[in-house]
Amino acid sequence: MRRDRGSRGGGNLRKDATALSALVVVASVIGVAAADMPLKAPAPAPEKIEYGNLYFGVDWTSHRSLAGYMGVLYAPNGMEQSGLRLSAFGLTGRYRYQGDAETFRGKFVSSDALVGSSHVFNNGALTLAVGVNYQDHSVTPFDPSNSVQGAKTGFKVQGDLWVNPTPKTLVYLLGSYSTAFDTYYAIGRLGYDLAGSGAFVGPEVGGQGNDSTDQLRLGAHVSGISSAPPSSASPAGGCASAARVAPGTPPATSISHSEPSPL
Repeated sequence: MRRDRGSRGGGNLRKDATALSALVVVASVIGVAAADMPLKAPAPAPEKIEYGNLYFGVDWTSHRSLAGYMGVLYAPNGMEQSGLRLSAFGLTGRYRYQGDAETFRGKFVSSDALVGSSHVFNNGALTLAVGVNYQDHSVTPFDPSNSVQGAKTGFKVQGDLWVNPTPKTLVYLLGSYSTAFDTYYAIGRLGYDLAGSGAFVGPEVGGQGNDSTDQLRLGAHVSGISSAPPSSASPAGGCASAARVAPGTPPATSISHSEPSPL
């Protein structure tokens, strides 16, 4: 009887050992197969979309005018895509001009709200916009011969073009006209990225004026306009002061700086 139970027990042990060995073999095969499977590549990070920029800057001329400005440009579908553009712009400054017997000092503010469309191409963008412009000019002492005094609201149209012929060069053109005091502003800039930082330095030439005066300006600029992707437009949507100049006055020397911050 004891031999029979021992025989049966030994058979069970052999069966258990065989089953355990099979499990070990199966686990080994699964492990080797898993090791041979390629690892799943991590999902690529989504590309950052730039929806516009907040920009600011200063503008100085030798005709004794100084202005500071700030604006925001918004593209609902992203700045890399052609389409709708919404912008707001504010400008404030002061100026002086010489009358027949005394010096006049002026202060002014100007603001825009524009809607437009931009066509984006490989190395630049062309934007056209229309909207409303508000201006307020205060001159001390009061100058009866100066028609650009007080507050006015008018219709404004503006266009700008910027192109990067190469990653290190910039061509920028802007022109605007407002029915408020018949104000106009036009500027052309060439730039070169000396430090490879996206800040372009170079010459500028333009003209500006209103019901009271016309000015020609020659100078230099520093413009933080990114080369790729197309991201910035409209630094200074019209830095036109009301500083009056006499006929034959030499062109104003100007220094401009603008800096965008992506949204």
